Amino acid sequence: MSFKNKIVVAIMLHSNYMLACDFCGCYMGITPYDNQSGMSVLYRYKSFSGYPDQGHKNYIFPSSRSYSSSSNNSFTSVNNSYSGYKHGTHTTVLGGDTMKFQRDYEIFTTAELRAKYFIHKRIELNGVVPFVMNSARQNEVKQKINGVGDITLFAAYHLISRIMTEKYQHRLIFGAGVKLPVGDYYQKDADGNRIDFLLQPGTGSVDYLAYVNYIFGYKKFGFNLNSTYKINGDNFYKERIGNSSTNYLNIFYKFRQEKDLKLFPSIQTYYEHTEGLYVFDKLQKATKMEVFNAGIGLDVFYKNIALNMSFQLPVYEKRFESNLQNTSKMMIGLTYNFNQKKYLIKSKTQE
Repeated sequence: MSFKNKIVVAIMLHSNYMLACDFCGCYMGITPYDNQSGMSVLYRYKSFSGYPDQGHKNYIFPSSRSYSSSSNNSFTSVNNSYSGYKHGTHTTVLGGDTMKFQRDYEIFTTAELRAKYFIHKRIELNGVVPFVMNSARQNEVKQKINGVGDITLFAAYHLISRIMTEKYQHRLIFGAGVKLPVGDYYQKDADGNRIDFLLQPGTGSVDYLAYVNYIFGYKKFGFNLNSTYKINGDNFYKERIGNSSTNYLNIFYKFRQEKDLKLFPSIQTYYEHTEGLYVFDKLQKATKMEVFNAGIGLDVFYKNIALNMSFQLPVYEKRFESNLQNTSKMMIGLTYNFNQKKYLIKSKTQE
């Protein structure tokens, strides 16, 4: 079997908006199932903790930390124009004092159900349904929010899908889609107050996205580049996330290649840029986001089952004094690929 039929990238886009939380593009790993429909479940985790201007430590799992009545429990009260949630883009201009606790945190987790169906050897249709589980602690107040997020539908066309020689292989894919405002974006706390917009499962807006994916392989080595651009609309309350772009670069190695078992370790990088949060077309201060992550990944395949894992740490992040630090980003996904032999639209070779 040629290398072409061993390596193809599954491009999946997740739906609900979370600034600095890979909201418009999510690389799902490498898969050796060429032009095959499939079903996937994916779990994503991202956390923020520790104020850098206070010299706080940051923790990957901040909600599991316990603090005694020590200096870690102390706080600093600062008079500035920001309150609300405090990672790189979770700030709203409201005024007043903000207390900075070491134990403040924000955690964003999402479980997704994904489906991919090839209607033609070169055309795939995709759908993503997320279930959002977010939590935060600020100024001694804890909040948890759960619910179905916004659904994303998109299609992709495999423009180039061939091998050039026995040693060189490449593939080029273009795609576009829409995010539909299915998720609740007006959940309230126990006191009847609306929970912070950026913690909500949904955004209330119709958003559009386009992406390009390129994969190149040489013998046992290869790389994948995935770039996505997203245009975000306004919701009923005139809240809007600025347009954004995300870029993944993954360098992989074909470590083991047997009939049923395949292993692909990889080095991964991720860059995201977002204009910021707008309310009534006014850009909120300190909400611009720019982050660069790097980490490792592993793709394991057994017969028609794929297991994809990745873990990334921040290398660079645009910081503001009032914001929590980005700590990590991780993902684990499980996919079942069908043995698809027929397509709704036949290619010339099938006719």
